[in-house]
Amino acid sequence: MTKEAGFNDDIGVATGAFQGFAKRAIGTQTEFSKRVFDIYCHWQERIQTESTQAMELFGKVTSTSSATDQIGLLQVWMKGATQRVAQDVVYSNETAKSLFPLLASSELFKPTVLFPPLGTLNLPAGAGINFHYGSWQLPTLRIEGGGPER
Repeated sequence: MTKEAGFNDDIGVATGAFQGFAKRAIGTQTEFSKRVFDIYCHWQERIQTESTQAMELFGKVTSTSSATDQIGLLQVWMKGATQRVAQDVVYSNETAKSLFPLLASSELFKPTVLFPPLGTLNLPAGAGINFHYGSWQLPTLRIEGGGPER
């Protein structure tokens, strides 16, 4: 096998590893996006519930002239609001726990760990492998240096 053929085989292995990484990263990103959308929907629903509750309370309080009845209405509303806030705290805690593994994934932030085949590449003298990161992109693999042999 010639040196060039071995290098091309190694590039094929590296390309496969990078494609595997990209598929896993896209899967993680998709899962993260689904969870963020669910969270968004939950909080939109909560905003709707609170605004509806506040409008109903305002209507009831303004239609009642008795201070005792108004205080009673406020107490009932406060009890419900307190329960909803407690549920929000639990929801927020559970949501953070479910998102943390996706954010802490070493696969997304340490691609060099994912590519053991890259360490075995038979690169030309002086060439090196570098990962370059854009602001939102997956890392791009660049083989730099190692001009043609003479």
